[in-house]
Amino acid sequence: PRRGEPVSLEESGKAEEGPGKSMDETGKENHSAETEEGIAAAYAEMDEHDEWSLGGELEGLSEDIKVAVIGNVDSGKSTLVGVLTKSCLDDGRGLARGKVFNFVHEQANGRTSSIAQEIIGFHQDGSQVQTDHGGGSSSSAAAVTAASRNNTWGTIVKNAARIITFMDLCGHERYLKTTIFGLVGLCPDYAMIVVGANMGVQRMTREHLGIALALKVPFFVVLTKVDIAPENVYKQSVAQLQKILKGTAAKKLPLMVKDENDIEAAASSIACDRVCPIFSVSNVTGEGLDLVRKFLFKIANRLRESGNFRPPTDPAEFHIDGVYQVTGVGVVVAGTMKAGTIQNNSQLLLGPDKSGNFKPVLVRSVHSKRVPVPKVVSGQAASFALRSLMKKDTLKRAAFRKGMVLLDRGIQPKATWEFEAEVVILHHATTIKERYQAVIHCGVIRQAAQVKCLSGDLLRTGDKGRIRFRFMYNAEYLVLDLPLLFREGRTKGLGRISNLFHDA
Repeated sequence: PRRGEPVSLEESGKAEEGPGKSMDETGKENHSAETEEGIAAAYAEMDEHDEWSLGGELEGLSEDIKVAVIGNVDSGKSTLVGVLTKSCLDDGRGLARGKVFNFVHEQANGRTSSIAQEIIGFHQDGSQVQTDHGGGSSSSAAAVTAASRNNTWGTIVKNAARIITFMDLCGHERYLKTTIFGLVGLCPDYAMIVVGANMGVQRMTREHLGIALALKVPFFVVLTKVDIAPENVYKQSVAQLQKILKGTAAKKLPLMVKDENDIEAAASSIACDRVCPIFSVSNVTGEGLDLVRKFLFKIANRLRESGNFRPPTDPAEFHIDGVYQVTGVGVVVAGTMKAGTIQNNSQLLLGPDKSGNFKPVLVRSVHSKRVPVPKVVSGQAASFALRSLMKKDTLKRAAFRKGMVLLDRGIQPKATWEFEAEVVILHHATTIKERYQAVIHCGVIRQAAQVKCLSGDLLRTGDKGRIRFRFMYNAEYLVLDLPLLFREGRTKGLGRISNLFHDA
């Protein structure tokens, strides 16, 4: 389906977050993943009896790697993504970032407020796939049309042996909930933490770093703006960064990547979660960018190691993170395949709705990486055109909210109001006790919940315990052992779901 106007799931989730929470403008590009045509052989090494193998039908799925781009506001995240993916240098005045932004208002104030996605493709020899479509005029974000992006992505998917998908997240504190949603709900393989060499590590940089550590997402650091940072300021920024990485919270070994000899060691050691590669780049002069590209080509996929996905042979489970109303097509949903396989004309269950019910729907078409495909499997991101199978029922985008999923009809799902989680408190000003309220981030779920009871009388910073939560507005679809993160403004704690109470 063609890309239509995105529905703001922020708006439907406004009441769910409770009063006093700031709103942000949200619109997501169609989240997407590999097509069969653009994949290179990685499944060939797998045993034919491996539950992840589909007999070579979808060879090379593991060659699609998702990288979340995080860091403080004004550190150059969108510019770096634009420079890497569009193969052009920045002019220092927003040329590159204008090709990444989703909305005109983002172009006007230079600040990302939604989750933008861009891809970079590599041939088998490590060279970057070049496209003739630059993504539109540099002077206007509106000129970067859906058609131009579709052409660009189609060219890359057709010719690339390996694809890196960048998820450009927000840096401003006002949009922290959107950034957390990207890190928790979109399941990145790696995080790229962008630090301005002239600013050093700021408070929001530490916040993003803490979230990546809590979610156990391997990360590397890119120091930008080295061309305008005085030498003494640059050295201070590097020393500050190394001190934080070596600290008791991160426990990482900083590795300054200065030439090609360091790339192999950096790429092989980042997945073991002990080493943190650091790159120094300039988006204006191009210094250090080739090292970043070569590093991205060599990093390994974490499809199975991450623990976020179940095999393609399991019953289908698809988490929705974006909804679109497309003229002539109808409702289109975008999201991530958590388990199983979905193809054209699959019959699935959509829900839970505001009443906690699931309704049968039909998948009319499947798109992945903006390209029509016959099917998608676990680990991929995709978009589906849906039609309701209930008589006299038409799907409307207003009926969608955050936390909805598509499930195999054999699952017989139930919506859950109350659940128990084993948690650790990261930092909290006072204490957590009964009736405490926080916003729960669990997959694509983002809703306020209240503490019903605790394993002890109260919990303080650094404590571990069991908490029974109750959602305040809508029942959600949950499964055991899902990681969750809860916050009250800033991040307060994390844990895993240990028990569900369907009759509560």
